[in-house]
Formats: sequence, structure tokens, C-alpha cells
Amino acid sequence: MWKTDTPRLEAFAPGRLALPDVSGTLATLALAVVVTGLPIVAHLTGQAFGLAACFTLALLVANFASGAVPVVLIFGYLFQNLFVAFVSPQIGNLNEFNAIRGYNFILTAAIWIVVAGAYWLDRSSFDARLRTVINTTTVVLILIGLYFAIGLVRDPSGAIVYLRNIAAPFLLFQIFAIVAYRNRVSVTGAFILIATAILAFGYVELVADEKLFRLVNGDSYLQWRMKQEYESGAWLKELQETGRVYRSYLDAMVIDFLNTPLLSELGLRFHRLVGPNFHPISFAYALAGFSILLLAIGHWWFALLAFPALLVIGSKGALLLVMLVTGALVVVRRWRGSAPLWSYAALLLVYAAVGIATGIRNDDYHVIGFIGGLRGFLQNPLGHGIGVGGNLSLNMTVIDWSRSQHLGSTDVAVESAIGVLLFQMGIFGVVLVAVLGWIAVKLWQLYGATRDLAFAVAALGLLTMAVNGIFQEEALFSPLALGLLLAFCGLLLGRAYRRAAARSL
Repeated sequence: MWKTDTPRLEAFAPGRLALPDVSGTLATLALAVVVTGLPIVAHLTGQAFGLAACFTLALLVANFASGAVPVVLIFGYLFQNLFVAFVSPQIGNLNEFNAIRGYNFILTAAIWIVVAGAYWLDRSSFDARLRTVINTTTVVLILIGLYFAIGLVRDPSGAIVYLRNIAAPFLLFQIFAIVAYRNRVSVTGAFILIATAILAFGYVELVADEKLFRLVNGDSYLQWRMKQEYESGAWLKELQETGRVYRSYLDAMVIDFLNTPLLSELGLRFHRLVGPNFHPISFAYALAGFSILLLAIGHWWFALLAFPALLVIGSKGALLLVMLVTGALVVVRRWRGSAPLWSYAALLLVYAAVGIATGIRNDDYHVIGFIGGLRGFLQNPLGHGIGVGGNLSLNMTVIDWSRSQHLGSTDVAVESAIGVLLFQMGIFGVVLVAVLGWIAVKLWQLYGATRDLAFAVAALGLLTMAVNGIFQEEALFSPLALGLLLAFCGLLLGRAYRRAAARSL
């Protein structure tokens, strides 16, 4: 039985770092720098060298420094593109630019093979509750693999892109759960330093973006991104439709307040922050994820400092994640049982219904894309295959948005992760989302038994992220959105089940 006096998980222990922990934390971060940066440097001599370096480092870390895996992977997803920016002047073409940014997923997959392989070879030694969690998420990964095979026949490049984005969060979940079960990992100090570093990068970018980008070759990196969008025809189409002209990558970063035309009359415009990962929405979700998790263990200062940066980025989904979960924490402290979770779920359903109704009334692209996915699901409940449809596999410039707004939906799913999942995986897309809800319930049960707010935040955040997926692709398909949150969930569950198994001996 769980006891209400269970000590707080050391993975998210509050308070300052003890002196003996400092050297270990810095050593782990130094390892993360090497594992993230070495494949990028090796890639410059040839992709084969980059791949060899990545796989070798993954095997070494997974076998001989498994306790460092959580920090290494989170660091890689946050800072890999900064390393790419440093070497971007030496990149020869767009294909190389896209290839060199794929090492964090290759690292994740390689570590997962080692960690999950070790689990299946010694499965009987793990707690039954952990086995249930791994079994369930393995079924999800098998379904993803089957639909990837279907999509590979129809759209190979789209299937590969979406495999990474759909599978990565569940790979991270399993890795973190198994590693936390088998090791006494302590990540608080490293995560606080990482979170502080990305926030500091954002604030320097806010006040001196051009100087910062020149210093780290971020201007070269963003010009490669600009070239990619230019060659797709996206800027030409926007010029034809709105008359807006992009003169440099800085022009492409200017948005209205909260990135919505509904507030354009305020005249507030910002240069959108991209962070060290050089993607504004993913950066916003990373800040939001660290905000709620650090808030749960008493580090409220980070959420306060991160909130202005979130406003500048203008990601409504990330802002809502912070505001809804923070507000819910005030209430759940006074309630027990499952009522707070179901009440929160009901609030999210109201939010979804209002968002969809408002989107239909205002011809919002995200809602139109969601309805397109829903219609595609009803036409083919078994799905079309991973990579068929979605922003990341389509040339978005060929979509006739005027026609779609007139009809009330797109022909295929776009702009909505839930819509894309329904379109690509059919009824099994529903299964995937249901598993997220099931994990949230597991976490809430642990919160009820321990009263540790880390469990409550993870559960509420996971439900919020799933609903945000109706209105954003990035909410579920970015490793720094759902991936980061599921990684934390795996860490919490693995640690909790290890403690439970130890007490039952």
C-alpha cells in the first residue's frame, strides 16, 4: 500500500543543491555537451562519421552511465540546434541542413534500443505496475510502427518525418521510466541549470537578438530555415495574399501580440523568440513544461520569470498550459480523491468546445484543419497511414485556404495534432490519446496516495497537452512539448514504482 508520508521523489527534490551534488551535476552536463555536440562536428567530415559517433555515444551512455540518460536527452533536444547553428556556415545544402538536425532522434532511438532491450531480457525483475505501463506503451509503439509501414508506401518522406514526431514522446517515456526504476537518479540540479540557461538565452535574444545570432551563427541557421520556406513557395503565397514582404529572417520572426489577428488592432508586435532550439513553439512549451514542474517542487521563481518570455513568443497553448495547471494547483490542495481530476477534465472539454466554436466562427486555420482530420477519419476510420496529411508532409502553399474556409474544413488534416492523428491512424489514433489519459490517471492515483504535487502537475499537464493538440500540431508532435512532459511522467512513475517495490521486500 502507498503511504501518505512517502518522501518526495528525489528526482524532483526541492531546495538548493548540496555541495556534494554539484560536481556530479556538472559532470553530467559536461557529458551531455559531448554527446550532443560530437556527432554534429563528426558530421562535417561525412554523415557516416556523424552516425557512427552518435550510435557509439548512445551505446556507451546507455550501458555505462544510464543514470545520466535523462539529462543527456533533455539537453540534446534543447541545445542540439545551437550546436548546428555554430557549424551552419559549413553546411552545403538544405538536405545536409535537415540531416544534421536529426541526431537527437537517432540518439533517442539508439538509447531506447539498449534500455528497452535490457528491460525485455530481464522483465520479471521489474515491478508489475511498471510492466503494465511499459506493455501498454509498447502496444502504442507497435501501432505507430504498423501505420508507419502503411504511410511509407504512400509518402516515404512524410512517413519518416511523422514517425519521429509521433514515436519520440513514447520512446522518451519508456526510457525515463526504465532508467528511473533501475537507478537512483537525481536530476533536479541539472534541470534547474538547463531551464535557467534556456530562459537566459531567451532574455538575451529579447534585448539583442541580432548580436546574439551573429555570435552563435544563429543568423546563418535561420537563413537556412528561411531558404527552406522560400523554396516551398510559402513567402510568395503570403506576398500575393497579404502584400507582406520578407527582407530577412528577422522579418519572418515578427508577430502580432499572441500571434492572433483578433488582437492586431492593439498594434503590439514582437520579434518572436526562438530559443537555443531555434523553434518558437517548441521553446515556449519547454519553458512552460519546466515552469509547472519546478513550480510543483517549490521553485516558483522560474514560472514568474518565464511568463513574460511566453507572452513575447505568443504561443497560446503553452500559456494556457501554465495558467490552467497553476490555477488548478491552488484548488487541488484542498480536494482529495479523483473529483479534482475529473473536474479539470470537464473544464478542458469546455475549453475545447469553446475553442472549436470560436474557431469555426472566425475561420481559424487550426479548427478548419481539425475538422478536415475528423472528416477524413469518418470517411476512413482505419486511417490513411502515418505521413499522409499534416503540416510536416504537405506543401502548405498548395492549400486553397479561401476555399477551405468557405467549406468549413480542409481536404486533409493540417494544423491540428488530434486531427492529423485521426486522419493518419484512424481509430488507433484515439487509442493513442486514450493512453495519455490513462497515464494521467496513474499519476493522479500516486498524487492521491503521496500528496506530492509533482504527480498532480504531470497528470494535469498531460491532459492539457492532449487538448491543446486539437489546436496545434506542435503540442503532440514536438519532442519539447508532449515529449518533454511524457519524459517527466516516465521519470516519476519509474521512481515511484521502484520505491514501492523496495518497500514490499
